[in-house]
Amino acid sequence: MKAIMYHYVRAFDPHHPHFRLLDIANFRKQLDHFEQTYGFAERDDWNGFVAGRGMGDSAGKIILTFDDAMRCHYDFVFPELRKRGLWGIFYVPTEPYTTGKLLDVHRIHLLCGSLDGTQLLQRLLDVISDDMIPDQRRAEFRSGTYVMQDNVAGVSEVNRILNYFIEYTFREGVIDDLARHFDYNFDVDRFYVAPAQLKEMSDAGMVIGSHTVGHPVMSKLSRDAQSTQITDSFAYLDAIGCLGEKTYCHPYGGVHSYDTNTVQLLDEAGVAYSFDVAPRDILPEDIITSRQCLPRHDCNAFPHGRAS
Repeated sequence: MKAIMYHYVRAFDPHHPHFRLLDIANFRKQLDHFEQTYGFAERDDWNGFVAGRGMGDSAGKIILTFDDAMRCHYDFVFPELRKRGLWGIFYVPTEPYTTGKLLDVHRIHLLCGSLDGTQLLQRLLDVISDDMIPDQRRAEFRSGTYVMQDNVAGVSEVNRILNYFIEYTFREGVIDDLARHFDYNFDVDRFYVAPAQLKEMSDAGMVIGSHTVGHPVMSKLSRDAQSTQITDSFAYLDAIGCLGEKTYCHPYGGVHSYDTNTVQLLDEAGVAYSFDVAPRDILPEDIITSRQCLPRHDCNAFPHGRAS
Protein backbone atom coordinates (compact mmCIF):
# COMPACT_ATOMS: atom_id res chain seq x y z
CA MET A 1 0.00 0.00 0.00
CA LYS A 2 0.97 3.61 -0.45
CA ALA A 3 0.37 5.98 2.47
CA ILE A 4 0.31 9.60 1.30
CA MET A 5 1.15 12.50 3.61
CA TYR A 6 -0.48 15.93 3.41
CA HIS A 7 -0.18 19.10 5.45
CA TYR A 8 -1.71 22.35 4.17
CA VAL A 9 -4.48 21.86 1.60
CA ARG A 10 -6.14 25.20 0.95
CA ALA A 11 -6.58 28.16 -1.38
CA PHE A 12 -3.97 30.86 -1.95
CA ASP A 13 -3.92 33.59 0.72
CA PRO A 14 -2.53 36.95 -0.46
CA HIS A 15 -1.57 37.80 3.14
CA HIS A 16 0.83 34.82 3.06
CA PRO A 17 2.27 34.91 -0.46
CA HIS A 18 5.18 32.56 0.33
CA PHE A 19 3.09 29.98 2.17
CA ARG A 20 3.79 26.37 1.14
CA LEU A 21 0.44 24.74 0.36
CA LEU A 22 -1.26 22.29 -1.92
CA ASP A 23 -4.05 24.13 -3.70
CA ILE A 24 -7.41 22.46 -3.22
CA ALA A 25 -7.90 22.24 -6.99
CA ASN A 26 -4.67 20.25 -7.30
CA PHE A 27 -5.69 18.08 -4.35
CA ARG A 28 -8.84 17.13 -6.25
CA LYS A 29 -6.77 16.38 -9.36
CA GLN A 30 -4.42 14.22 -7.33
CA LEU A 31 -7.32 12.23 -5.88
CA ASP A 32 -8.55 11.66 -9.43
CA HIS A 33 -5.08 10.45 -10.40
CA PHE A 34 -4.89 8.08 -7.44
CA GLU A 35 -8.33 6.66 -8.20
CA GLN A 36 -7.49 6.04 -11.85
CA THR A 37 -3.96 4.72 -11.26
CA TYR A 38 -4.00 2.85 -7.94
CA GLY A 39 -7.42 2.90 -6.29
CA PHE A 40 -8.03 3.53 -2.59
CA ALA A 41 -7.80 0.96 0.20
CA GLU A 42 -10.98 0.49 2.20
CA ARG A 43 -10.73 1.20 5.92
CA ASP A 44 -11.72 -2.38 6.77
CA ASP A 45 -8.95 -3.70 4.53
CA TRP A 46 -6.43 -1.39 6.20
CA ASN A 47 -7.57 -2.52 9.65
CA GLY A 48 -7.21 -6.13 8.53
CA PHE A 49 -3.68 -5.46 7.37
CA VAL A 50 -2.76 -3.82 10.68
CA ALA A 51 -4.24 -6.84 12.48
CA GLY A 52 -1.90 -9.13 10.53
CA ARG A 53 -4.31 -10.52 7.96
CA GLY A 54 -2.30 -9.35 4.95
CA MET A 55 -3.04 -6.82 2.22
CA GLY A 56 -5.21 -8.95 -0.04
CA ASP A 57 -6.64 -6.89 -2.90
CA SER A 58 -5.38 -3.65 -1.32
CA ALA A 59 -1.74 -4.19 -2.31
CA GLY A 60 -0.57 -1.07 -4.12
CA LYS A 61 -3.64 0.97 -3.20
CA ILE A 62 -3.69 4.37 -1.50
CA ILE A 63 -4.42 5.48 2.05
CA LEU A 64 -4.51 9.20 2.89
CA THR A 65 -2.99 10.85 5.97
CA PHE A 66 -3.14 14.49 7.11
CA ASP A 67 -0.94 16.07 9.76
CA ASP A 68 -1.47 18.85 12.32
CA ALA A 69 -5.31 19.20 12.47
CA MET A 70 -5.31 22.48 10.60
CA ARG A 71 -8.68 24.08 9.87
CA CYS A 72 -8.22 23.59 6.14
CA HIS A 73 -8.58 19.84 6.76
CA TYR A 74 -12.13 20.44 7.95
CA ASP A 75 -13.01 23.21 5.48
CA PHE A 76 -11.55 21.65 2.31
CA VAL A 77 -10.33 18.07 2.79
CA PHE A 78 -13.13 16.55 4.84
CA PRO A 79 -15.94 17.63 2.48
CA GLU A 80 -14.00 16.34 -0.52
CA LEU A 81 -13.40 12.94 1.07
CA ARG A 82 -17.04 12.61 2.09
CA LYS A 83 -18.19 13.51 -1.41
CA ARG A 84 -16.01 10.76 -2.85
CA GLY A 85 -16.82 8.17 -0.19
CA LEU A 86 -13.22 8.12 1.03
CA TRP A 87 -11.68 8.05 4.49
CA GLY A 88 -8.48 9.52 5.86
CA ILE A 89 -6.29 9.51 8.96
CA PHE A 90 -5.90 12.90 10.66
CA TYR A 91 -3.09 13.41 13.17
CA VAL A 92 -3.70 15.95 15.93
CA PRO A 93 -1.23 17.81 18.18
CA THR A 94 -3.35 18.49 21.26
CA GLU A 95 -1.59 21.38 23.02
CA PRO A 96 -3.43 24.17 21.15
CA TYR A 97 -6.72 22.87 22.56
CA THR A 98 -5.53 23.12 26.17
CA THR A 99 -3.51 26.36 25.92
CA GLY A 100 -5.38 28.34 23.25
CA LYS A 101 -2.05 29.10 21.57
CA LEU A 102 -0.57 28.29 18.19
CA LEU A 103 2.22 25.74 18.22
CA ASP A 104 5.66 27.19 17.56
CA VAL A 105 6.04 25.02 14.46
CA HIS A 106 2.95 26.66 12.94
CA ARG A 107 3.99 30.14 14.00
CA ILE A 108 7.20 29.50 12.08
CA HIS A 109 5.20 28.45 9.00
CA LEU A 110 3.12 31.61 9.18
CA LEU A 111 6.13 33.89 9.53
CA CYS A 112 7.91 32.18 6.64
CA GLY A 113 4.74 32.34 4.56
CA SER A 114 4.20 36.04 5.03
CA LEU A 115 7.69 37.53 5.17
CA ASP A 116 10.77 37.76 2.96
CA GLY A 117 12.93 34.77 3.81
CA THR A 118 16.28 36.55 3.67
CA GLN A 119 15.10 39.35 5.96
CA LEU A 120 13.59 36.84 8.37
CA LEU A 121 16.83 34.85 8.47
CA GLN A 122 18.92 37.98 9.04
CA ARG A 123 16.75 39.04 11.99
CA LEU A 124 16.91 35.54 13.41
CA LEU A 125 20.71 35.49 13.20
CA ASP A 126 20.77 38.88 14.94
CA VAL A 127 18.79 37.68 17.96
CA ILE A 128 20.08 34.15 18.59
CA SER A 129 23.24 33.50 20.55
CA ASP A 130 25.58 30.53 20.81
CA ASP A 131 24.19 29.45 24.15
CA MET A 132 20.76 28.91 22.55
CA ILE A 133 22.05 26.22 20.16
CA PRO A 134 23.89 23.14 21.45
CA ASP A 135 26.50 21.77 19.11
CA GLN A 136 25.52 18.10 19.48
CA ARG A 137 23.66 16.58 16.48
CA ARG A 138 23.92 19.81 14.50
CA ALA A 139 25.57 18.15 11.50
CA GLU A 140 22.97 15.36 11.49
CA PHE A 141 20.04 17.74 11.53
CA ARG A 142 21.55 19.95 8.83
CA SER A 143 22.09 17.06 6.46
CA GLY A 144 18.79 15.31 7.13
CA THR A 145 16.17 18.04 7.28
CA TYR A 146 14.21 19.89 4.59
CA VAL A 147 16.26 18.30 1.80
CA MET A 148 13.12 17.56 -0.26
CA GLN A 149 11.69 21.07 -0.06
CA ASP A 150 12.10 23.83 -2.63
CA ASN A 151 11.77 26.88 -0.39
CA VAL A 152 12.43 30.54 -1.06
CA ALA A 153 15.81 31.93 0.04
CA GLY A 154 16.36 31.82 3.78
CA VAL A 155 13.32 29.75 4.69
CA SER A 156 14.99 26.35 4.97
CA GLU A 157 17.67 27.76 7.26
CA VAL A 158 15.09 29.51 9.44
CA ASN A 159 13.23 26.20 9.76
CA ARG A 160 16.42 24.30 10.63
CA ILE A 161 17.41 26.78 13.32
CA LEU A 162 14.00 27.09 14.97
CA ASN A 163 12.82 23.48 14.63
CA TYR A 164 16.06 21.57 15.21
CA PHE A 165 19.02 23.59 16.44
CA ILE A 166 17.62 25.92 19.07
CA GLU A 167 16.89 24.74 22.60
CA TYR A 168 13.12 24.67 23.17
CA THR A 169 13.49 26.85 26.26
CA PHE A 170 14.50 29.74 23.97
CA ARG A 171 12.37 29.11 20.89
CA GLU A 172 9.07 30.71 21.93
CA GLY A 173 10.78 33.95 22.94
CA VAL A 174 12.76 34.13 19.70
CA ILE A 175 9.60 33.64 17.63
CA ASP A 176 7.87 36.34 19.70
CA ASP A 177 10.75 38.68 18.90
CA LEU A 178 10.49 37.98 15.18
CA ALA A 179 6.74 38.64 15.22
CA ARG A 180 7.18 41.93 17.07
CA HIS A 181 10.00 43.05 14.80
CA PHE A 182 7.96 42.45 11.64
CA ASP A 183 4.65 43.54 13.23
CA TYR A 184 3.01 40.17 12.60
CA ASN A 185 -0.05 39.13 14.66
CA PHE A 186 -0.91 35.45 15.06
CA ASP A 187 -4.59 34.43 14.87
CA VAL A 188 -5.28 31.09 16.54
CA ASP A 189 -9.08 31.22 16.29
CA ARG A 190 -9.43 29.65 12.86
CA PHE A 191 -6.12 27.85 12.48
CA TYR A 192 -7.03 24.42 13.92
CA VAL A 193 -9.95 22.06 13.57
CA ALA A 194 -12.24 22.65 16.57
CA PRO A 195 -12.86 19.74 18.98
CA ALA A 196 -16.51 19.44 17.91
CA GLN A 197 -15.36 19.29 14.29
CA LEU A 198 -12.87 16.54 15.11
CA LYS A 199 -15.73 14.60 16.68
CA GLU A 200 -17.85 15.18 13.56
CA MET A 201 -15.04 13.87 11.37
CA SER A 202 -14.56 10.83 13.60
CA ASP A 203 -18.28 10.06 13.56
CA ALA A 204 -18.22 10.28 9.75
CA GLY A 205 -15.58 7.55 9.46
CA MET A 206 -12.33 9.50 9.61
CA VAL A 207 -9.55 8.19 11.88
CA ILE A 208 -8.26 10.68 14.46
CA GLY A 209 -4.77 9.95 15.77
CA SER A 210 -2.08 11.44 17.99
CA HIS A 211 0.61 13.82 16.75
CA THR A 212 1.91 14.29 20.34
CA VAL A 213 0.94 17.18 22.59
CA GLY A 214 3.26 19.92 21.37
CA HIS A 215 4.82 18.59 18.14
CA PRO A 216 8.43 18.40 19.44
CA VAL A 217 11.38 16.63 17.91
CA MET A 218 10.97 13.61 20.17
CA SER A 219 14.61 12.54 19.94
CA LYS A 220 15.54 15.76 21.77
CA LEU A 221 13.43 14.79 24.80
CA SER A 222 14.00 12.48 27.76
CA ARG A 223 12.08 9.21 27.93
CA ASP A 224 9.76 10.63 30.59
CA ALA A 225 9.04 13.75 28.54
CA GLN A 226 8.34 11.61 25.49
CA SER A 227 5.96 9.46 27.52
CA THR A 228 4.01 12.55 28.57
CA GLN A 229 3.77 13.73 24.97
CA ILE A 230 2.28 10.40 23.91
CA THR A 231 -0.01 9.53 26.80
CA ASP A 232 -1.43 13.02 27.33
CA SER A 233 -2.26 13.42 23.65
CA PHE A 234 -4.21 10.16 23.56
CA ALA A 235 -5.95 11.09 26.82
CA TYR A 236 -7.19 14.34 25.28
CA LEU A 237 -8.48 12.63 22.12
CA ASP A 238 -10.28 10.10 24.30
CA ALA A 239 -11.81 12.86 26.43
CA ILE A 240 -13.39 14.57 23.40
CA GLY A 241 -14.71 11.28 22.03
CA CYS A 242 -12.45 10.96 18.99
CA LEU A 243 -10.25 8.02 19.92
CA GLY A 244 -10.87 4.73 18.15
CA GLU A 245 -7.89 2.55 17.35
CA LYS A 246 -4.69 4.12 18.67
CA THR A 247 -2.54 5.49 15.87
CA TYR A 248 0.32 7.94 16.01
CA CYS A 249 2.44 10.04 13.66
CA HIS A 250 6.02 11.10 14.43
CA PRO A 251 6.35 14.91 14.41
CA TYR A 252 8.67 16.01 11.59
CA GLY A 253 9.14 12.36 10.62
CA GLY A 254 12.33 10.69 9.54
CA VAL A 255 14.64 8.61 11.71
CA HIS A 256 16.34 11.71 13.11
CA SER A 257 13.10 12.89 14.77
CA TYR A 258 12.51 9.95 17.16
CA ASP A 259 14.53 7.22 18.88
CA THR A 260 14.24 3.77 20.42
CA ASN A 261 12.51 5.25 23.48
CA THR A 262 9.75 6.60 21.25
CA VAL A 263 9.12 3.25 19.62
CA GLN A 264 9.15 1.39 22.93
CA LEU A 265 6.72 3.88 24.49
CA LEU A 266 4.33 3.55 21.54
CA ASP A 267 4.34 -0.22 21.93
CA GLU A 268 3.78 0.09 25.67
CA ALA A 269 0.85 2.47 25.08
CA GLY A 270 -0.87 -0.10 22.85
CA VAL A 271 -0.56 1.99 19.69
CA ALA A 272 -1.66 -0.11 16.71
CA TYR A 273 0.58 1.62 14.16
CA SER A 274 2.55 4.82 13.60
CA PHE A 275 3.82 6.67 10.57
CA ASP A 276 7.29 7.90 9.75
CA VAL A 277 8.31 9.74 6.59
CA ALA A 278 10.09 7.55 4.05
CA PRO A 279 9.48 7.52 0.29
CA ARG A 280 8.47 3.90 -0.22
CA ASP A 281 5.40 1.68 -0.15
CA ILE A 282 4.28 -0.19 2.96
CA LEU A 283 5.30 -3.83 2.69
CA PRO A 284 3.62 -6.80 4.39
CA GLU A 285 6.64 -7.37 6.63
CA ASP A 286 6.56 -3.75 7.89
CA ILE A 287 3.60 -4.45 10.13
CA ILE A 288 5.66 -7.17 11.83
CA THR A 289 9.08 -5.54 12.01
CA SER A 290 8.35 -1.80 12.14
CA ARG A 291 4.69 -1.07 12.82
CA GLN A 292 5.65 2.06 14.81
CA CYS A 293 7.50 3.62 11.87
CA LEU A 294 5.54 2.78 8.74
CA PRO A 295 6.68 4.67 5.64
CA ARG A 296 4.72 7.44 3.93
CA HIS A 297 5.15 9.17 0.61
CA ASP A 298 4.96 12.96 0.51
CA CYS A 299 2.12 14.05 -1.76
CA ASN A 300 4.56 16.18 -3.76
CA ALA A 301 6.15 13.01 -5.19
CA PHE A 302 3.05 12.37 -7.32
CA PRO A 303 1.31 14.28 -10.12
CA HIS A 304 -0.59 17.39 -8.97
CA GLY A 305 0.98 17.23 -5.49
CA ARG A 306 3.60 19.93 -5.81
CA ALA A 307 3.30 22.65 -3.17
CA SER A 308 2.89 26.17 -4.50
